[in-house]
Amino acid sequence: MINYVIYSNTDYLDILKIQTEFTKNLKNRTLLINQNDLELSNLYENFNEVVFYNDHEPYASRLLNLSKLGYDYILFIHDIDILININEKTIEDLIDFSRKNKIDRIDLQWFDKSYNPNSKIYNLETQEYKFELVKQDNPNGYIYNVNPSIWKLSSFIDLMFNFRNENYRTIEGYQTQLFAKKLEIYKLYLNPYLECGYFKCLPFFIFLHITHGGKLLPKENESNGLTQAIQIEYEDIIKKFKFNEDRIFRLSRW
Repeated sequence: MINYVIYSNTDYLDILKIQTEFTKNLKNRTLLINQNDLELSNLYENFNEVVFYNDHEPYASRLLNLSKLGYDYILFIHDIDILININEKTIEDLIDFSRKNKIDRIDLQWFDKSYNPNSKIYNLETQEYKFELVKQDNPNGYIYNVNPSIWKLSSFIDLMFNFRNENYRTIEGYQTQLFAKKLEIYKLYLNPYLECGYFKCLPFFIFLHITHGGKLLPKENESNGLTQAIQIEYEDIIKKFKFNEDRIFRLSRW
């Protein structure tokens, strides 16, 4: 079974409602969100469990609240990475592979293996895919990042505890990378990939990185870099959902 954990904040309720809609048919979902006085029971009832954090704590300390979960592995994802499509059997195979090989983390964004030409590589063939898991040991190459990932929960908590004063923007700093180098962290190589909002997605885990710096992706395909199928999904989202009035569209990536 996949144990999904979605991180959010009440400042992003408009985005969280989209993520909730897209993941409502998945089982065993935990929501990690700030303590608040809002009436959100209609939202919370969509999750198996809701874990609260103190909004005054830095990002890394907020994640320490996940230590109360009784899982060995989780699939951790932020609200802004809208999960468009997932092949759960492939993810389950990756989690089983992680258990057997004592892997701490698998980054679920596509990776160009040419950046780590001499790294340890696992070849893994599932029912539908044949891909490579590339060991990450270059601290200049973002061994750790905030991408959607499969995590061994105890390793995740240990990293966050060691950098518990870091916020969302600083948690990917160089000292974190040096610490992450000690872990068994892998990224995935498989072709073809899809463009999913200035990220590259794997065909069995397609997410839309819908905001950058709190602002929505540009509407137009020419400036947001989305694969056409994901562009269509994005246009449908824009039509269907209401956004925070301050969530104006970016004109470009920058």
